[in-house]
Order: sequence, then structure tokens, then C-alpha cells
Amino acid sequence: MTKKLIYLILLALLIRLGLIYFQFSGDIRNHLVWGESVINAGTFGFYGRHFSGFNDANYPPLTIFVFAIFRYLYQICNQFIIWQNFNLKFLPSFLIPLFASLNMQAAFMKIPAILADLGIGYLIFKLTKKKFFVFLYLFNPAVIYVSTVWGQIESLPIFFLLLSFFFLPKRYYLSHFAFVLAVLSKQTALWLLPVYLVVWYQQGGAKTLLRGLTLQAIVFVLFYFPFTLSLNPFSLYLATLAGSSTLVSDQALNFWYFLFSGRRIEDSTLLLGISVRLWSLVLLAISGLSVCFWFWKKKMKAASALFWISIIAFFWQTRVHERHLAPAIAFLLVTDYPKKWKILFYFLLSAYYMYNLFISLRLPFI
Repeated sequence: MTKKLIYLILLALLIRLGLIYFQFSGDIRNHLVWGESVINAGTFGFYGRHFSGFNDANYPPLTIFVFAIFRYLYQICNQFIIWQNFNLKFLPSFLIPLFASLNMQAAFMKIPAILADLGIGYLIFKLTKKKFFVFLYLFNPAVIYVSTVWGQIESLPIFFLLLSFFFLPKRYYLSHFAFVLAVLSKQTALWLLPVYLVVWYQQGGAKTLLRGLTLQAIVFVLFYFPFTLSLNPFSLYLATLAGSSTLVSDQALNFWYFLFSGRRIEDSTLLLGISVRLWSLVLLAISGLSVCFWFWKKKMKAASALFWISIIAFFWQTRVHERHLAPAIAFLLVTDYPKKWKILFYFLLSAYYMYNLFISLRLPFI
């Protein structure tokens, strides 16, 4: 890693640390409660718990572990601040109420997404050898807004998805391992599975692909093992695939949002006698299969296929949130499109994404 790249990543980190404290979304309250529950009551039976005044847990185990780890890290730091104030007194006393604040607790929960941002930036460099693309990603206001202001964990599965892509073709099984970590971070990673299946098959054949998928299944079950001793992990995961919404668009400025003029209506609504949900799945399948076909015929590179699947999932699927455009932002930068057009499209897409995020969260930073 060159000095310029290190300085770029450090500057991106400093900017995020400067913004980490002041605002956060209500979702972080759920993350705090879930992390606290794991610390106090353990993992077993976690997905059967109900949290009064908060959402039931709808993230997979890896993310739940991350929430618990950084909740515990906060508790250690907070206890140290209190202890040193009474015993050593070398740190100012105002740190005690500062660390006790909800904003500071939320700040600790943002650290994983921030670290994932930096990891994505590094992987973009390894894949493109262009520090300028690293700059475009790490200093993208929309990327900073999601992870550092909002506190969402979108960058965590994206990091593992890019890592899986980076490991190909030489480290085939590590690619499988990284992909299942993405799936265990957030369910949206499954949108990109068809492209990865084609890549894995092309590079390893049917038997090697089967071994890779078996490895993924083993890792998947092992991550769920602390939460359930039954054969429930797959059913537990599938139960969350529908998402936390049944709206045609959950604040995502996609096709369905514009078709229904931004109204918050259920995707069970009939359109020409067919539910909007079914329409969306059919359109998603047709578009996704078309991309995979072009990729299979080698008329499209893998990065481009991943980018277009991310776009299709956001604009065609119902129940989508505004932040679900995040994978497209990262994958666009590693495509092999002409630099001039790629940068222009990147700016336009990022501006669209930022606008969608801001009108949804409306935090007054900008």
C-alpha cells in the first residue's frame, strides 16, 4: 500500500470520526438493544425474543455478533472513563457525561460500517489500481451519510461481496467464504448470488462449485449454531427475506415509487389483476436472467453484471429501502467501462442516491 493511499484512507477515517457523534437514525436504537440482549442473555433463543418498544431482530448472526461486540467495547470504554476519573484523574471529567450520552453509544455502533467503508476503498484500489476511484468512493457524501451519519451497516455486506470478487479466480474457496459472510451480514447480498454462481461455475466447474456451496452451508450453519440447536437456521433466515416492509416502495425512489406517486401502499395491491409484488418479482427475474445470460455469453464482465443486478434489484423490486442502492455505487467503480463515462454516471447515480437518502432521513447536516 502506497503512502498516498494510506493518507487517503486516514483522511477518510478522520472525516468520519469528526461526524460520528452528532446524529444517528432511530434504527441504531434497535442495534443497541439487540447487542445488549446478546451480552446480557446470550445468543441462544435470541431470534425468539421480543423487545418492548423496539423491532424484533431481523439481521443475520454475523451482524448481531458485530452489534454485541461493539456494544461491549462501548461498555468497557465507558467503565474505564469512570474508573480513571476516580482513581487516576488524568482525563477531564466532562468525558463521563459525554460517554454516557446516547449519541456516544450510537457512535460506537457506527464503527463497523466505517471500517467496512475503508475496507471497500482499499479493495477498489486492489481491483482497479486507481487511487482516484478510491477517492470517489471514500469521500462520496452518500457513502459517508449512510455509515457515519445514519449509522446503517450497508457497507458491511458490500465489503464481503467485493472481497469475494477480489479473491477470484486464484483463491476460489476464500471467495465462497467471503460471500457467505456477506449473506450472514445482510440478506440483500443474495441479490447478487446468480452472478457469483455463474462466475464460480465458469472458474471451477460443477464439482468444485458444489464443494464451494457445501463450504458455505457449513459456515452458515455454524454461525447460527449459537442461536439455535435445531435445524432452524435456514428457516430462520428465510423468514427474514420478506423484509420489514410490505410497501411497494419503502422510501426508495424506484420504479414503483414513481408509478404510485410516492404513496405508501401495500405491494399486494392489484395492477391489471396481478399483485404489484408478483409483477416486481417477474420483472426482476426477467431482467436478472438477461444480465446473467449476457454475462454467460461473455458479452459482459463480472463487475458490470454485479453492478447491473444491483441496479435492477433497487429499481424493480418492491419493499426496497432508499439505502439499498449502495452496492451499485461500489460496483460501478470496478467496472471496465470507459473512465469518462463511468465517472459521469457515478456522479449522477451518487447525486440521485444522496437525494433519496436525505429526503428519507432529513438530518440537517447539509
